Amino acid sequence: MGRGDYHAGVVRATIASVICAGWCAAVALSAQKPPITAPGAAFLLRSLSTGAVSAESRPDILDTPLLPGSIAKAATLVAALESGVITPATARLCRRVVTVDGRTYTCTHPDLKRPLSPAEALAHSCNDFFVSLAPWLSRDALNAVRTQAGLGALAATAPLAASLVGLDGPRVKPRALIEAMARLAGVGPSAPVAMRASTRAVLLDGLRGAAEYGTASALRDGGVSALAKTGTAPMPGGGAMGLVVGLSPAMAPTRGVVVVVPGAAGLDAAAVAADLLGGGIVRLGRSGSDGRVRIESVHLDDYVAEVVAGESPPDAADAAQQALAIAARTYGLVNRGRHRTEGFDLCDTTHCQVVRPVTARARAAAAATSGRVLLARGRLATVFHSAWCGGHPERPSEVWPGTPDDAGAAGHDDECIGEPEWTSELRAADLERAFRASGLRGDRLRGLRVAARNRTGRVTRIDAEGWSPSLSGQEFRSIVGRQIGWQHVKSTLFDLERTSGGYRVRGRGFGHGAGLCVLGAGRRAARGATVDSILAVYFPDASIGPVPTAPAGGDEDVRLALPGAEKNERATLVVLLRRSRDEIAAAAGVPAPAVLRVTVHPTVESFGRATGQSWHVAGATGPRGIDLLPLTVLRRNGQLERVVRHEVAHAVVDQFLRNRPLWVREGAAAYFAAPQESGAAPATACPADAELRRPFTSAAQQQAYARAEMCFRRALARGVSWRDVQ
Repeated sequence: MGRGDYHAGVVRATIASVICAGWCAAVALSAQKPPITAPGAAFLLRSLSTGAVSAESRPDILDTPLLPGSIAKAATLVAALESGVITPATARLCRRVVTVDGRTYTCTHPDLKRPLSPAEALAHSCNDFFVSLAPWLSRDALNAVRTQAGLGALAATAPLAASLVGLDGPRVKPRALIEAMARLAGVGPSAPVAMRASTRAVLLDGLRGAAEYGTASALRDGGVSALAKTGTAPMPGGGAMGLVVGLSPAMAPTRGVVVVVPGAAGLDAAAVAADLLGGGIVRLGRSGSDGRVRIESVHLDDYVAEVVAGESPPDAADAAQQALAIAARTYGLVNRGRHRTEGFDLCDTTHCQVVRPVTARARAAAAATSGRVLLARGRLATVFHSAWCGGHPERPSEVWPGTPDDAGAAGHDDECIGEPEWTSELRAADLERAFRASGLRGDRLRGLRVAARNRTGRVTRIDAEGWSPSLSGQEFRSIVGRQIGWQHVKSTLFDLERTSGGYRVRGRGFGHGAGLCVLGAGRRAARGATVDSILAVYFPDASIGPVPTAPAGGDEDVRLALPGAEKNERATLVVLLRRSRDEIAAAAGVPAPAVLRVTVHPTVESFGRATGQSWHVAGATGPRGIDLLPLTVLRRNGQLERVVRHEVAHAVVDQFLRNRPLWVREGAAAYFAAPQESGAAPATACPADAELRRPFTSAAQQQAYARAEMCFRRALARGVSWRDVQ
């Protein structure tokens, strides 16, 4: 098998059980369809109101005009309803295959065994339904809708039936399809396509249906609410491109996405769109009055608006609120999953970021900065914000040891000078109760003193005589806050004074003091400072840019693409991939790959189309990296760790076994995925490449892979180095 081929893996069992009836370490490769080697997906995700781009890839494809495929059916539906060719109640039984003007159109959607309504025809992208309109729908009526939408008018010579389904007529740049869909749906600032309310209701019903049960249902599988339409367009050099245009959320869209995947289908494009749109979903844990947490999924920009409403003064200037919005969005993305074990991403308290009901100005700040974040060396920066730094912004590592200072910190904040200090009284009995409740050891508080400060004057160590262990300034503040009240020690920039009943605390600042100072930002904005200049003060080592498309959180060595429905599995899978890579590389005595590229597919069908593998294959490794079935499928079959280790083994050792028989590479992957004593293996003929690539039956496939591992083990038992097995 050449360097460009795939290796496919399923599940490993003992050799004895495989010979009888068990699964083998890897499954044979299908020769029916070559792996897709076309360039990667192109996509654009942007705000519908401001046009701000949140994510973009492959502008060369986005700016190349192409036929819109079935996306044009949305305009066709509107024209047919508006001209009276059909009504919302029209129903048609799909004939599955139809020939019009010498061209054959085939329907691949499920056969519902009943007539389709216009909305269902759009959702399922029924070719028969739409080409059947050709004898009745006038070119002028269709062109009126297409022109308003920005899709361009059909030429007099363009075949009408093919144009109704987007396979002829004007070509459109993919990035323009977002605006076309928004005009048809009647959302966003641009003039909507004129139509009756009843027509738009049918259109929206069909677009909603596509995302929920039709050709774009990968959006639903990814937990994304949207109006969507998929399509397939011919590629210039042959083959096809899968397309999808989506507006999300379905009820009141604020974001638009277009995805083009060369060499794939619309469902694949919808899966990418789900990943992009789902990446903007935050599972927020809202604290109830009864102490319970209610989990709610909200869009990232809606979450940011709630944070701005909760953390910023309502009368702060626009630039200050927008600066906070960018910092809050960055924090939310970096810390998403902080409460994963509790079933949500972020909480609504100071432990994460405080949220409050959204105001119009807070929503405007989130919308104006949509997609903008703080970056350090091209990655999401670790950033924070506090109410008032007291004139001395703090480095995150000073507050939470080990936290990176990759965004830098302001040396001094003159805007905070002049704010009155705060004072509070703490009774000794209350402190003793707080210490006891927090697990400290002691009985009576005989003294309390500041033992150390850092460069900004903040308290770094507190000695409580009679209690142990000693506390950091932040720990002391947290204990007092949780047990007595957060109003008593508002920051770690304080002094202590003994009183007759306890201690007086005098200080400045409110919060931890790291990152953006909300008070200072507000005063700067009031003097005319811009958003960028405010952020440059508090994060001097960071830049402002769009959300990176690569995973955040230090995963540069593992490039993992997950469908939206399995986003919360990222951390667990990255740990498994890294552990497998390091253990296998150590066992083989070779360097680990610098980067593991792993794609988890949203469906079994998507995996099959991308790799060319049979239905029973669970994983495949090729030049584009590792491809895996949905994690839920692998877990349900008890295969996840075994499949991951087998494919990672291919990624580690295949480069040292080029031009060897396929049984050598498969045997090596099986061996290193679960090393065992080489020992004496039963004598058996090593399988030919054809037996592994094109087995006649599943049983033959299992035995061929079992024999490959036996042959590899037998070579090792003879003292042959694994790199020299022939």
